[in-house]
Amino acid sequence: MDLRKIVKSAVIVLILAFSLTGATSDKLRQFDEFGDINCEDEYARLDNLALQLRNEPNAKAVIVFYGGRRFRGRLPKRDEAASRAARLKPYLVQRRGIPAERVQVIDGGYKEEFQIQLWVIPIEVQMPLPDPTIQAKGIKFQKGKANARQFKCQI
Repeated sequence: MDLRKIVKSAVIVLILAFSLTGATSDKLRQFDEFGDINCEDEYARLDNLALQLRNEPNAKAVIVFYGGRRFRGRLPKRDEAASRAARLKPYLVQRRGIPAERVQVIDGGYKEEFQIQLWVIPIEVQMPLPDPTIQAKGIKFQKGKANARQFKCQI
């Protein structure tokens, strides 16, 4: 085989490999991100997410939540971020009619501040692992455990 043909074939293979790799990462896009906001603002952002999912029938929502060192100016309770995030998927499914299989919620661990990330990705694509910046052992908790009822919105 001619050396030029081998080099040409190798270049084509590399171009295809890079384009396929890039295609997957391009499909992962963060739709929104927020911290400790009030219920009305949170639901407005989820309404926007629901509209986006209706416009993209082959996409799913991935909600990644992170606990923080402090929550509302005080030390957090254990499972406080999870309790707060527990209302997000039911809102999208029950109030906005998004099929449950199109909404995934992931506990991302801990960052400096409480944070929620909303992602829109193709259904067939697997979400990469979250990127916590603080280990759980680096979080000081107050006594007691949080529950979802504490974070129920009255809308």
